[in-house]
Amino acid sequence: MTKGKLLLIISAFIYGILPVLAAIAYRGGVNGITLTFLRSSISIPVLYAMIRADGRRLHLSRSVMRRVIILGIFGGALPILLLYLSYHYIATGLATTLHFVYPLIIVLSSAVIYHEKLSGVTLGAVVFVTVGIFMFSDISHGASTAGIILAILSGIFYSFYVIYIERSGLESMDYIVLTFYVMVIMSVSVLIFGAVTGALSFDISPLAWSVSAIISFLVTLGAMPLLQLGVRYEGASTAGILSTIEPITSVIMGAVFLGEHIGTGQMMGGAMILFGVLLAEKAPQHKKSTV
Repeated sequence: MTKGKLLLIISAFIYGILPVLAAIAYRGGVNGITLTFLRSSISIPVLYAMIRADGRRLHLSRSVMRRVIILGIFGGALPILLLYLSYHYIATGLATTLHFVYPLIIVLSSAVIYHEKLSGVTLGAVVFVTVGIFMFSDISHGASTAGIILAILSGIFYSFYVIYIERSGLESMDYIVLTFYVMVIMSVSVLIFGAVTGALSFDISPLAWSVSAIISFLVTLGAMPLLQLGVRYEGASTAGILSTIEPITSVIMGAVFLGEHIGTGQMMGGAMILFGVLLAEKAPQHKKSTV
């Protein structure tokens, strides 16, 4: 296994832990929009201190800044906001399942738009992980059309995040500096949205504040930089496939720490996802790692 793929798997594992931590924070009175804002903003001073301490270059050209702003708004803030909005219309499990259409979108977009040559092994991997994801939730029962559309849109915009990092040239940018700017842009975007909708509320328990801080540091110092590095070394398609480790982690963690039930469909879906991930690991590298 290459270092890039290992970084992507670790990133997905960290992201998979977050729903369990979020469930704990929710019990302390925080809502989805407030948690998104805290997740983005709490670690900004730490990132800034790291940049200054290491002597990293914080100044960006106008062209690079424009691309970072596009990434932060359309690839960072918008997917999360759309996903949380979908929770008002459909079950969170279904919303998360529909959100995970993004590995398929990433692979198809890379092939159709960017004419990326995909091996049969890679195509087989994306089929297995896509079917496995949909086995995680029963979509046969009636659900709000609005909620379904919002959840799918969240997946589409997240696929944009992964693809845009690779195709815009931001993949070569200092990953800590990129994370810092994305967090700042996300914080401002969510703050404006929360202020306009009245969704922000900071009347939460000390436990909720503490867990929100843990989530923020896990994302900004772990999951997000690792994802960015993984895209740099392996490309968007492989990143999309390996990110499906996330829901498996969430289900297992939910069962262990929250006592949630794991159904037969979820176990079968998880097995298909793992098989797809193993296929992706054996697939020819899209990009040669420079590690």
